[in-house]
Amino acid sequence: MTGLVFLHGWGYGPDTWDGLARGFGATPTVVLNAGYFSHRSMDLPHNLVDNPGGWLGVGHSLGFARLLAMDIPWRGLVGIGGFLRFCQRPGQTTGAPPDMLDAMISRLGVAPEDVLARFHRRCGHRLASLPTPPVDGLARLRVDLEHLRGLNLSAPFRPVPTLFIQAQDDRIVSTELAQEAQALLPGARLALLDSGGHALPMTRPADCLRLVREFLHDLS
Repeated sequence: MTGLVFLHGWGYGPDTWDGLARGFGATPTVVLNAGYFSHRSMDLPHNLVDNPGGWLGVGHSLGFARLLAMDIPWRGLVGIGGFLRFCQRPGQTTGAPPDMLDAMISRLGVAPEDVLARFHRRCGHRLASLPTPPVDGLARLRVDLEHLRGLNLSAPFRPVPTLFIQAQDDRIVSTELAQEAQALLPGARLALLDSGGHALPMTRPADCLRLVREFLHDLS
């Protein structure tokens, strides 16, 4: 049986997957934690590569880029609001303006709750109560914003079957940026949803579950 490895994006936590992961029942599942709000857990099980059915990596936003960069023989990858490049480059119009991330980095040390609340609103998902990041979590948030600013991945040496799931009203990652990532990964697919913003695992969990299940079925 193909197992699942989940990794959330910037400004979120492992609870990103609460509405999605439970839909896979007895499927072997690993939920990673970048450690923004609670104990960091990015270690993969020692027997990860030994699972006969292989592993499907499911990443939200930056989580997808991190999974893609891992030295793991993935059976497949799913990027929900995923990308290979986040910021604009000279001569490009797609991507976030670098000065927007600079402003977030600058303000993060002064008003982290405000930065996170504004980001979540732009994602289209408001938490009932936003946790306050501890000191080490705040440091990771800053480092990962800096990482996002310079992120520019290329296709891995070994092609991996990949599915992108993208909302057309996403205010963080545009459809054009998702299409760019799809074009850079040979054979990658792109599933478009009409709405849901940048927080699809939480705003459209049933649709994400359906699409991931279909992708898993096609891999078998």
